[in-house]
Amino acid sequence: MSIRRGWPILGVTAALLIPCFWQEHIQAGDLSSHLYNAWLAGEIQRGAVAGLAVVPLWMNVLSDWALEALLPRLGVVWTERAVVGAAVLVFFWGAFRLIHVAAGRPPWRLAPCLAMLTYGLVFHIGLLNFYLSTGFCLWILALLWRPGRQRVLLAAPLAVLALLAHVLPLAWAALALGYRWLVLRIAPDRRVAALAAGIAALALVRTAITLQFPYRWSLQEMTSLTGLIELTGAEQVWMFGAKYLIVVAGLVIVWVVLFLERTDQGGALADPVVHLWLLQVAATLLLPFEIALPQYQHPLTYITQRLSLLAALFLCVMVAGSPGRRALTWFSALVAALFFGFLYADDRAFSIAEKEITELVSALPPGQRVVAAITDSGARLNLLEHMIDRACIGRCYSYGNYEPPSAAFRIRVVGPNRIVASEAVVKELETGHTVTPEEAPVYAVCGCPDSGHRFCLRAVAAGERTCTLSLPVSVRLSE
Repeated sequence: MSIRRGWPILGVTAALLIPCFWQEHIQAGDLSSHLYNAWLAGEIQRGAVAGLAVVPLWMNVLSDWALEALLPRLGVVWTERAVVGAAVLVFFWGAFRLIHVAAGRPPWRLAPCLAMLTYGLVFHIGLLNFYLSTGFCLWILALLWRPGRQRVLLAAPLAVLALLAHVLPLAWAALALGYRWLVLRIAPDRRVAALAAGIAALALVRTAITLQFPYRWSLQEMTSLTGLIELTGAEQVWMFGAKYLIVVAGLVIVWVVLFLERTDQGGALADPVVHLWLLQVAATLLLPFEIALPQYQHPLTYITQRLSLLAALFLCVMVAGSPGRRALTWFSALVAALFFGFLYADDRAFSIAEKEITELVSALPPGQRVVAAITDSGARLNLLEHMIDRACIGRCYSYGNYEPPSAAFRIRVVGPNRIVASEAVVKELETGHTVTPEEAPVYAVCGCPDSGHRFCLRAVAAGERTCTLSLPVSVRLSE
């Protein structure tokens, strides 16, 4: 690679990492829980915590292993920057490379759209293992788009890493490659039958899931504004408040223009990439929002949001060959600038709130149990839900930590303990839990408007209820 061609890659890489450094902590929902449980796993393994165990798992663990390995060496701030920053680069450049291979040219004009998807809804929910696995799978797709022996050998270790992170993106990539291989062997005028068969197969999968497992799905939700935005994939840039709808509208305009240019080229219904995008949209529409699997106490959630991201990625692959216009590239860059401007303001607001909560728990004696049922009122995504987890690292125990009682993660409850609540209590804490004599005292983060502070800590005694708090934290344009 020449220096001239390398500079844009280095520049984009540096720019992509800015949101990992622009605040003291990365605000990404469940990331706080991942960090806290990586620290808790270390505490368990050195014998400082009783009643909990770290069990060997080989899926949904890769980012947790990385966090646990780096945390004692780098500390919380640099550990999250290292792991999340690496995941961001794997995801963005994996998507970039896939589109390059599929379209036959570097998709620089789609870079603003890819940057927004990289820091979009799935990232901010904090689905770190799923996100990282998706990044590896994008590289696998790029390698095997035109398969060869050497490329298969390169893809094999990436498949192992993807499996260690999360199995769902790996299954998605395998199905996508298999479908494309099959369709390319069908005469172009008969390929629409393969698309119909694929949609029928998705309907059968949905039927099998709904007959076997409890699930949640609603036609009313799917036909609402949110549901329609989910189907376009633009939901990925709709983060906290209504201001992000400006970004959604801008991204939809970019994609509609590119889509129309693609349809003008003809042959859309014979193009396997168009099929893959349509199948992804159908999956987003048909599959349940969440599924309760019998082996876990916590359902598999955010299915639609995960599928929406995958649909958005294949939309980018599909339109990458469109001629486009320089004005459209500048417009998408403007939309991305607006998105990251909003994101910076909101991340700053969340960081200030986390600093206030951290200062409160820092004053507690070591080893206390703390809960925080805080909601960002009116926001679509509540980044305050797990904020207490990161604040408690090295200071206290997050009593509402949902991972151990769910039986879906590495840390499991194996005996009596005073560190984590049961699954039922974890759910109760969201609306207020009456503390038992065995639990007391529990410290709760509450609202304290009379004190001049947003938050205060209250020791909740036996028979008293933990408090809940709802207040606006993310930035509103109307304020």
